Amino acid sequence: MTEKISIRNAKFAKQGLTDLIEFAGIDFNNFTMAEIGSYSGDSTEIFAKACNEIYCIDPWQNGYDPLDAASHLYPMHLVEKQFDSLMELYPNIQKFKMKSDVAVKLFNDEYFDFVYVDGNHSYESVKEDIKAWLPKIKSNGWIAGHDYKNRHHPLVEKAVNETIGIPDQTFRDTSWLKKV
Repeated sequence: MTEKISIRNAKFAKQGLTDLIEFAGIDFNNFTMAEIGSYSGDSTEIFAKACNEIYCIDPWQNGYDPLDAASHLYPMHLVEKQFDSLMELYPNIQKFKMKSDVAVKLFNDEYFDFVYVDGNHSYESVKEDIKAWLPKIKSNGWIAGHDYKNRHHPLVEKAVNETIGIPDQTFRDTSWLKKV
């Protein structure tokens, strides 16, 4: 058996996403969401169990983010293969193998209830992802992401704060959440 590839092995890495889903009684069951950066599918599986429909956007390309060790830690074809196995278990997962700036053009404005940003972690990319995906979120929807106040990605916090202000809530896995 092949070892499962995971970047969410820290103590609160998965619990933080569960906490986010349960925050303020948000009804994820009826949500259509986009996950920007899906990698091996750890967070995707958590979201897929809670959401009606999840669109996963990731280039599955080694070296896509020089600031993120995960982008060159494993051969990306193995990471993608593990992700693909989730689609057999969760028919509500839709895969888009492309970069965020290409995928965002495929969706109408106000299409999503929730967008989770965890793609390229550079300051510029985080800001660009937030700005690009905000119009795609319905009024009273939510935007969230990962690596806020994360010592490995210190500029994520700055990019989030400058783009949408301080999040409404942060979680133990360094996820953040803001109502739109």
